Amino acid sequence: MKIGLLWHSFSSGNLGVGALSISNMMLIDEAARKRGIEPEFVVIGSSGPCDYPPETDRFKCEHIEFTEKTLLKSPLKLFNTIRSCDAIFDIGEGDSFSDIYGSKRLVKLLLSKGMALSTKVPLILSPQTIGPFKSDWGNKISAAMMKKSTKVFARDHRSFAVLEEMEVPDREEVIDLAFHLPFKKHTEVRNSEKLAVGLNISALLHHGGYEGNANQFGLTVDYVALTERLIQVLDERGHEIHLVPHVIPEGFPEEDDYLLAQKLVEQRPHLKLAPRFRGPIEAKSYISGLDFFVGARMHATIGAFSAGVPVVPLAYSRKFTGLYESLKYGHVVDLKVETTESALEKILSKLDGREQLQTEVDASGSIIRRKLSAYSSALEELMDSLANGQQPIGQQKAKG
Repeated sequence: MKIGLLWHSFSSGNLGVGALSISNMMLIDEAARKRGIEPEFVVIGSSGPCDYPPETDRFKCEHIEFTEKTLLKSPLKLFNTIRSCDAIFDIGEGDSFSDIYGSKRLVKLLLSKGMALSTKVPLILSPQTIGPFKSDWGNKISAAMMKKSTKVFARDHRSFAVLEEMEVPDREEVIDLAFHLPFKKHTEVRNSEKLAVGLNISALLHHGGYEGNANQFGLTVDYVALTERLIQVLDERGHEIHLVPHVIPEGFPEEDDYLLAQKLVEQRPHLKLAPRFRGPIEAKSYISGLDFFVGARMHATIGAFSAGVPVVPLAYSRKFTGLYESLKYGHVVDLKVETTESALEKILSKLDGREQLQTEVDASGSIIRRKLSAYSSALEELMDSLANGQQPIGQQKAKG
C-alpha cells in the first residue's frame, strides 16, 4: 500500500516538523503491519538542510518537494504523485493549517488538500492544530475541505472545539505525535554539581516574527528583554545554562535559533551551546539530560516533557495552551497576556517549585499513553477500511 505523507519532512530545519514526521511514519507503519499490510511511503513536503529519516532498512520511502516553485513549475508531477497514493496523511507541519502565519502559507496548504480531494484519494488529517482562522474565507474553505476528508484528528481540545463548531463529521481528539519520538538519555552534556537549565530561545520571536520587528504575534512581553533578564538571573544563581536551538534552517537568520544562540554565547562565553543537531531524536536526547527547561518552540518543550524534564513552555499562540491544558499541565507562561516582569517572575517561581512540576510531568504519562493508543487504534481501523476499498467519510461518531 502506498501512503502519502503530506507536509511531513525528514530534512526540515524545523526539528518539530521532523519529530512529527518520524513519529507518524512509525505509527502508521506499525498499524499497517498489524493488519498484514506492508506500506511504502512518499513524503510530500518541504526540504531543508538536515537528513534524518527513520530506519531506512525497514521503511520504503521517497521524497517529493512541495514548494511554491515546484507548484508553479511542475504541478502535474505533484498531482500525479498524490493520485498514485492509496491514502494521504496530511499533518500540516503541525500548526500550519491556520492563517496566523499569513495567508500565503494557508493557501499552499489548501491547494495541496484540494489536489488530494480532487483525485478521490482518501485524505486523513493527522493530529495537528486546527486554526485559528482569522479570515472568513479561510474559515469557510478549510471547513469545506475537512468535511470532505476521510478523518480529521486534532492534537488538543481547543482544536477539537474548532472541528465541533465547523461540524466536521469524522473528527477525533488525540495528542501531538512528537510524544512518541524515541530518544536516548544523555547525562554527559552537563555538570552534575550544578542545576542544568535548558533555554530554547526562538529566533522567530526574537526578531518579531516573519515580518521583522512588527510584533507579528501580538506579544505583551518584550521577548528580547525577557530572555536577557532570565539569563542574567540564572547566571547570578550559579546555574549551568544550556542554549538549545530547535529550528535550524539555512539561509533564514530570522528563524535560525542556532545563529541567535551563537551571538548570545559571544556575549557570555560561559554559556553552554548545544550542537547544531542532526535531527529531532538527537535534540530530544540532549534535552533529556537537563534538570529544567524553558522554551518558546513548542516541540522543544514537548521534547523536554516527554523525556521527563520539568518544563515551562512560553506560548505565543493557542497551540501551546491547548496542548498542555489537554495534559492537565498548568505551567504555560502566555507571552500574549503577561508583562515582561510577570513572565520572568512566573518562570523563576516554577523553577523554584520544579519538584511539583516534575510530579505533574510524571503523572501526565498515562494521558499521553491513552491518547497515543487511541490514535493507533484509529489507524488500524483506517487500514482495514483502506484495504477493503472503503472510504468511511462521516460514518464514525465524533470522539473527544
